[in-house]
Order: sequence, then C-alpha cells, then structure tokens
Amino acid sequence: MNHQKFEPDHIIDSAGCILGRLSSQVAQISLEGDKVAIINAEHVIITGSEQDIMRRFQKRMEIGSDQGPYYPKRPDRIVKRTIRGMLPYKKKKGREALERIRVYVGNPFETEGEVLANTSLEDPTKIRYVELGSVSEKLGAKITW
Repeated sequence: MNHQKFEPDHIIDSAGCILGRLSSQVAQISLEGDKVAIINAEHVIITGSEQDIMRRFQKRMEIGSDQGPYYPKRPDRIVKRTIRGMLPYKKKKGREALERIRVYVGNPFETEGEVLANTSLEDPTKIRYVELGSVSEKLGAKITW
C-alpha cells in the first residue's frame, strides 16, 4: 500500500452534482493521468423518485452471499464504486486510474473545490432527486458526516 500523502491535481466539489454525470467526467479525467479528489460526497444527488432509488439500492444490498458481491453503504464508497463502473478496472490502465481517485465525506482540504460543467441540475425545483447521504442513512450506514 502506498502511504504517501495524496496531492490531487483536481479537487472537485460534488455538492449538488448528479452521480452519473459526475462519475463519467471524473473517470475520464483520471484516465488522462490526473489525480482527482472528490469532496462532499454526501451531497451528491441521484435523480428519480425516492421509492425507485431506494428499491434499486436495497436490491443491490441483497444480491450476493457470504462471498459477495458486496455493495457499499457509505456515500464516499458508493461514489467510488460508481466511478469504478465507468472505468476498465480489470485492465491495468483502469486500475491505475482508480488509484488516482479519492472520495471524501466533507472537505478535508483548505481550499474550495471546482464544480465540473454539466454535472449539476439546472432547475432543482422541476425534478425529483435524493441526496446520497439520505440514501446511505436508510441503507444503514453509520453516520459520521
């Protein structure tokens, strides 16, 4: 395990960003060779009705046996798992790209993060969505944020 201090090239504030849009852009940045830190993972949003979203996540939690597959409950790990799905993580370049990504609940850095273009909702009053922090709470994550 590499225990050097992680110094990202990009600090991305994910508050109010749509999970899929954020994940695909971060995966692309990481594949280009840049280190990425994502902050405020608990404020990422998933569009859709709360019942549909919770049903989908509950189904993911039930799949598997003692050997897995395991699906994360914490918001930072859910975001990283979503990014992993957009990388060729079974190949060397995908594994290396995934190692260049860190996801944090809250903001451990002194600076503000940048917001990626086309990742936020244009008008949050016109669409249904749920924050990832509330989904994690309902899945049984231990709340530390």
